[in-house]
Amino acid sequence: MKPVLLIGLLLGLVASASAAAAPFEIPTDHECRRATGPIKLDGKADEPAWQQAVVIKSFGAFWAKRPSKTATKARLLWDDEYLYFHAEMEDADLYADERKTNGHLWDNDVFELFFKPSEQSNAYYEFQINPLNAQFHCFMPSRGAGGLRRALSSTEDGKFAMKTGVLLRGTLNNWRDNDTGWSVEGRIPWKDFHRTNGGPKTGDTWRFALCRYDYSKNFDAPDLTSCAPLTLPSFHRYEDYCRLKFVTSAR
Repeated sequence: MKPVLLIGLLLGLVASASAAAAPFEIPTDHECRRATGPIKLDGKADEPAWQQAVVIKSFGAFWAKRPSKTATKARLLWDDEYLYFHAEMEDADLYADERKTNGHLWDNDVFELFFKPSEQSNAYYEFQINPLNAQFHCFMPSRGAGGLRRALSSTEDGKFAMKTGVLLRGTLNNWRDNDTGWSVEGRIPWKDFHRTNGGPKTGDTWRFALCRYDYSKNFDAPDLTSCAPLTLPSFHRYEDYCRLKFVTSAR
């Protein structure tokens, strides 16, 4: 081998090793901007209001220092009545069979949202949607307050009123073909957050994480990813959540 080629090969190997060893970094501070118009919940995010939203696309298994195997792009907006969200997800093998509200959606492809309104309180919320548009929603007084059954009992003090729509780009539950992905679009009324004094004011900052389970014929295990730099493979690790600042418009 020529010396120049050998040197080039060695430099390439060193660069590859350095890249592999480098930590996977993602943004931790995001803006939630005011919606400037109506939003139809059809999974398309084609309304002008969405063009003003910050695109959150750095999803990964941060605890393993790697990016996600399939891409996710998420957006958040707000107004006086609702928190709006949209997520567009690549997915080669769409899978969902849970149709029950508050069923085990995490056994399906699922998009999850976690919100912790106060740094001074242990309380937080979890919302989920799968490709069948089944929903999961609960309030956690704290991680140690009694587990899932107690969290689900929080619906007794007022039903959650989240509304969602999904759009599938492929065929559900057919591993023999190759799908493109799916999208979910939704709104959560601020009254769903009444257990922690409702919605935010302009300038307030909440902790949050957007997360995803992706089951696939192409993976030997479901791909768990988040927009938050979680140091352990738990979506409930709110110490590592990102910060979401509610603003009126882009700076």
